[in-house]
Amino acid sequence: MKKVFWGLLALIGIGIAFVGVRYSQLRTAARLWEGPVPEILSEKLDKQADTMTVEFTSRIDAPIAAVLRAFSEPERSAEFSTIVRYSKLLKSEGNHKVVEFEMVILGQPQRFTLEFTFLPEEQRVEVKTVENQLTDFSGEYRLAPSPDGTKTLLTYNGTSKDKVKLPIPLALQKSALRETFVSTIQALKKGLATQGQ
Repeated sequence: MKKVFWGLLALIGIGIAFVGVRYSQLRTAARLWEGPVPEILSEKLDKQADTMTVEFTSRIDAPIAAVLRAFSEPERSAEFSTIVRYSKLLKSEGNHKVVEFEMVILGQPQRFTLEFTFLPEEQRVEVKTVENQLTDFSGEYRLAPSPDGTKTLLTYNGTSKDKVKLPIPLALQKSALRETFVSTIQALKKGLATQGQ
């Protein structure tokens, strides 16, 4: 009986230690995304119940047409992004693309499928979740030219709705959204750099 008791106690101790280590790893990863970030000009993140409302802005030093061209190939994200391990085009019809991704966000692998709708005449790109186990999100990237047309102001507005109730602190959720946005901007800039080649 004592062996069973001590065995159970050891298992509980190991479980608590594991959760503590994982939480510490997540917090360390989240700290990388706190404070000012060069790719983010402004941000608004607000969570009500299970839905996070997000707005980010960034400046890209390229004309809108070039930015839209870079946006039009999300299946190449793995070439340009440090957090995208895998990106595969599943379907392309007209101005719609469906792409499967595997990303590492705050050190955690995540797999999901997104649908992109490209609206160049409106200078925007819509994106929404097709498949993801943890969240559903939808949003749009709006592009506006600088007065001289050489730069683009990119504004992302969207919502992220939890599908599963997870005990993830709000600060970590915000950090994950920041990391994803920053990675998108960095990937766009790298994609733009290859357009001239």
